[in-house]
Amino acid sequence: MAPPRVPEKQKSNENMKQKSLMNFFGSKPPEGKLAKPAEGANKPTQAVQAAHIPQPKIAPSRVTSSSMARSSRSSDVESSVKDTPPTSDPIDVDMLSDDEVKSSTKKTTTRHKRKIVIEDSDDDGETTSVNKPTKSVYRTSSPEYYDKSSPSRGQTKKPRVSVLSSDEDEDNVSAFSSRLSRFKKSPAKRSRKSGSSSVADDDEFIVADDSDEEPRGRSSSRASSRSNASRHSSRRSSDYDEEGDDDDDEPKPKKSSAKRPSLKKVAPEGSSAGGGSSLFLTAAEQRTQEKKIEKKAAEDPFSFLTNPKDKDGVSPGQPGYDPRTLLIPKKAWVDFTPFEKQFWEIKQNHFDTILFFQKGKFLELYEDDARIGHREFDLKLTYRVKMSMVGVPESSFNFWAAKFLGKGYKVGRVDQSETALGAEMRVAKSKGSKGNASEDKGRDKIVRRELKKVYTNGTLVDEELLTDEQAGHCISIREDVSDKQGSNFGICVLDSATSQFNLSSFDDDVCLTKVETMIRQLRPKEVIFTKGNLSVPTTRLLKAILPSACLWTSLRDVEGFSYEQTIKELNEMFSSSADEEAAMDEDGVLNAAVPQSIKDMAGCKSAMEALGAMAWYLRQLNIDKDLLSMKNFNVYDPMKRGQSLVLDGQTLAHIEVLQNNEGSDEGSLLKLLSRCITPFGKRLFRIWLCVPLRDVTDINNRLDAVQELIDHATFEDAFTNLAKGLPDLERIVSRIHANNCKVKDFIKVLAAFKKLNEGLASLAENSESFESKTILGLLRSAPDLTPHLKNVKSRYTVDKDTDELLPVDGKDEVYDEVMAEIAELEKELDGQLRKFEKKLGCSLSWWHSGTGNKEIYLVQTKPDQKNIPDDWVKNSAIKAAKRWVVPSLQATIRTLKEARENRNTAIKEFKGRLYAEFDADRGVWLRAVRVLAELDCLFSLAKSSVAIGEPSCRPEFVDGDAAFIEFEELRHPTLANLRESFIPNDIKLGGDVGRVALLTGPNMGGKSTAMRMTAAGVIMAQVGMLVPAKSARLCPVDAILTRMGAYDNMFSNASTFKVELDECCKILRDATPKSMVILDELGRGTSTYDGMAIAGAVLHELATHTLPLAFFATHYGSLTDDFAYHPNIRNMHMSTHLDDEKQELVFLYKLVDGVAASSFGTHVASLAGVPSDVVSRAEVISGDFAKQFKARIDGKKKILASKLPLVAQADFKYLLALAAGELKLPEDPYKQQQLLKGLKATVKSYLQ
Repeated sequence: MAPPRVPEKQKSNENMKQKSLMNFFGSKPPEGKLAKPAEGANKPTQAVQAAHIPQPKIAPSRVTSSSMARSSRSSDVESSVKDTPPTSDPIDVDMLSDDEVKSSTKKTTTRHKRKIVIEDSDDDGETTSVNKPTKSVYRTSSPEYYDKSSPSRGQTKKPRVSVLSSDEDEDNVSAFSSRLSRFKKSPAKRSRKSGSSSVADDDEFIVADDSDEEPRGRSSSRASSRSNASRHSSRRSSDYDEEGDDDDDEPKPKKSSAKRPSLKKVAPEGSSAGGGSSLFLTAAEQRTQEKKIEKKAAEDPFSFLTNPKDKDGVSPGQPGYDPRTLLIPKKAWVDFTPFEKQFWEIKQNHFDTILFFQKGKFLELYEDDARIGHREFDLKLTYRVKMSMVGVPESSFNFWAAKFLGKGYKVGRVDQSETALGAEMRVAKSKGSKGNASEDKGRDKIVRRELKKVYTNGTLVDEELLTDEQAGHCISIREDVSDKQGSNFGICVLDSATSQFNLSSFDDDVCLTKVETMIRQLRPKEVIFTKGNLSVPTTRLLKAILPSACLWTSLRDVEGFSYEQTIKELNEMFSSSADEEAAMDEDGVLNAAVPQSIKDMAGCKSAMEALGAMAWYLRQLNIDKDLLSMKNFNVYDPMKRGQSLVLDGQTLAHIEVLQNNEGSDEGSLLKLLSRCITPFGKRLFRIWLCVPLRDVTDINNRLDAVQELIDHATFEDAFTNLAKGLPDLERIVSRIHANNCKVKDFIKVLAAFKKLNEGLASLAENSESFESKTILGLLRSAPDLTPHLKNVKSRYTVDKDTDELLPVDGKDEVYDEVMAEIAELEKELDGQLRKFEKKLGCSLSWWHSGTGNKEIYLVQTKPDQKNIPDDWVKNSAIKAAKRWVVPSLQATIRTLKEARENRNTAIKEFKGRLYAEFDADRGVWLRAVRVLAELDCLFSLAKSSVAIGEPSCRPEFVDGDAAFIEFEELRHPTLANLRESFIPNDIKLGGDVGRVALLTGPNMGGKSTAMRMTAAGVIMAQVGMLVPAKSARLCPVDAILTRMGAYDNMFSNASTFKVELDECCKILRDATPKSMVILDELGRGTSTYDGMAIAGAVLHELATHTLPLAFFATHYGSLTDDFAYHPNIRNMHMSTHLDDEKQELVFLYKLVDGVAASSFGTHVASLAGVPSDVVSRAEVISGDFAKQFKARIDGKKKILASKLPLVAQADFKYLLALAAGELKLPEDPYKQQQLLKGLKATVKSYLQ
């Protein structure tokens, strides 16, 4: 007996009735008919085998409702039905009448194709596509048939709908299963739906054609429902849809847009563990569960980011790992959308770079980059489908790029290489040419993007990102350790803001003195090296002295150019014609167009490989052509021995020339003396301070110029008016060469050069009255810029509305043709408008959008205008007017848009040609800039000379074979400004007094200050300025060598004493009679006796053989007695006053002759706050130890009274070796004279 029909008027909530299984199975269902496949199906399918279908007519839309699809578990029922007897337990049944079936069918406006998979127990299933079947077809809707993880599937591999069998019992079982699936309780809220939701429910049962593969990663109908949900959510977030919802991203010639494939989700764990555990979930509970599943899958959509590896499969932390690349498995590319493919193709080669992707007027960060932006700067983190995303406006790129760079990140910008209109034209063109069909159609549908540039702290060019006026250097270093005595280094230094390359090659000592000096002078922001090339000592040194913010960029062995590749690249890069390529230099290695500095270094393999690594790296950043084509190459010598006063790395650090010991510039000489106005002047002054002058004539010429500037205050005012407000011309000239200069900056540069040209000429006239001709000669060396400025300005005009550079009429043929075409089209449109006015009998006007060409030439009428042609389309309206699109004009308007696009192209090309014309005179512009920079530095010295206060004096220089210094009332330039009560000192070394000052006295007594003050006075004098002293007379010094302070070097694997001896060894090797040496407390890092022995031996070597000017500070009082005889050693100490009543030590900070009475260590301990009990105990022990030591020394003196001291014995042994011919006198005449004079004085003192 068929089930009773439900009355039509009853509501869905009243349709629920209880029936027993016995009543339901009271009649035997008749055999059904085969379901015929639809003839109109898109893909033909095979016929479906005969199936037994129950007779009652039930609407398929009800049977296949999404709620039943989610909750049924017919597979469990089938597997257990044979073992379960009929039951009379009541079951809730939701039934429909025939009328309701008809009404439900009528509401469904569209029907999706259904695919039924029927599978035999042994054979493969077949797929049938059915369009509106005439007979009701019962199918199981259990998700377990689509979920491979379901245990109820057993060995079944494919979705099944019903099991067909010729056996009558199996027919009954099949009928039972099919009919039982009807009687599941459907949630009341979902019992009635609109036609659209019914269609969506039908989607739950659509099986893709590749049914063998598609359902494997999905959880049956749930995946389909999530696909629907994702489509709805993608419509809600259309502003950030990367596939086609953004007009700036994908061209949309049609309304249909590419749909994102549904994400493959896996059913939650335990979803089928209970057989039918989810049968009784409400709709709300199921939606919540689906959201959890979707959220879990969205949290880890890219599994290769969980444990990232580089392209070679090496994980982070393992040797050889390359952080710049990312390994993306091949299987992952299959599931990527076109935009994801575009993103990961770029990201996989720049994994350590923050990539800003242009999306219309926004720049967006994705995945790890987005999370970094959220973590570092609290940018709002959102999700675009399955990609984490952070977005910023395009106009604020420089602001955010500077912030990321400040944190030490690399930053890349990926720009759209075409507009949406251009992409649309490209797609249409590709469709027309069948032969050029692209392999990846999805990729062609989105706007193309290209990596424009990668920014690093060491290679910044853009003005907005350059926050420091000082040069930001990037160095490429190459080391050759084949020589056992030391290492050979090749270094390429780049200042990207000015496109200046400096090449250097040298052999360095074990202490790596030249490398350290170079690094401290340059303070690079980025270091490029090849993995495994740098030795351990070099790596440790670089880590110790490089700034913490310095970026380390490592290259693999296969990256960078070898020596041969570098030569080849240089010949290709600097050869613009076949003739130049054929013209090779004498060596036949480089062609004639290669800069001379490169040719000079061509024989240095390490330097050329360093240049090759730099060129390769710049190519990866897309800035190699812009920088290398400037041909601004120089040879760099960090020490410049014989040309200037050498300040090595240790001296720069100890004297605090460029920065203090805390890493800042507070209290440094650079901070005190640099008073330049222009940025390029500040950069030049830093170089002047690192390499002061040595030649007496050059020093006096500079001093004459400084004195003239001090005496003529009006000249300074004229210079200030000229230099103030000038842009950084040196850097902008470099940007113009790279065609990376804004139009407004270009106009400013031309105005600045005009001002500079007139200002330098005026200053030259004013300086003719100066006694010194140094300034006049400098100003006269500046080139006349007038003809060059006229040449450039005669080629362009400026559009006041758009601030664009336009060619002068008749100067650019392409531009003139385009403008003529535009004028003709605009005239034609104006004529059409007059015709419309006559036709309508009213006044009309054109309306254009404020920016761009998107909406132009819309006809604007009054709001109540009648007789509007039927073919006109209303675009928009305001209170005072209506705007219409005229179809008949669209072809002309489109041609006008293309003409205007061609005009923009012509203007861009003209700007490039104009910049090239300016760049042709680059040498002239830079010479003028150099003159102004030198004048700025001279003014800085003059201002600093006045600012140091009184007394100050002009130093007097005397040329000679050996250096000497005489300062009267010398003050420390920095401390004297900080303390009004600073006590000056007289300093005298060499000449008619000893060359070595053996300095004793207590800690905190001012010994280190006196030594640093002397070195600073020498530097200031030889840089060419007044010194803070009453008088100064000196012979130029060729080098200042220092060993000061007690510190270890963990990174160099060196203890305190090892550091001392390394620096001491370097001093003994490099010092000359014209050098100045400062040794502070040598030997304190070891035991007392070893320390005394080493200090005494070094002191004897310096005073007898090396003969430099030297301060030798020590606490070993016995050295004063041992070297009392030596004519070159002068005992001096910092005076103190001891108050016996108060037991207080007063420091007088005065340098006087003689030996200090004591080091007063316990008194210093008391000043430092050491507990009094400890200090008292220390005094007792110190006194007892001093008595014992003195008695021992006195006893030895009595025993050895008839013998020579060891130091004297060393002198006599040297004399005997000379007499026997075992040793030779030094070649330096001054050293010969002083050595023999000292030995003679020694012999006389002991013979008496």
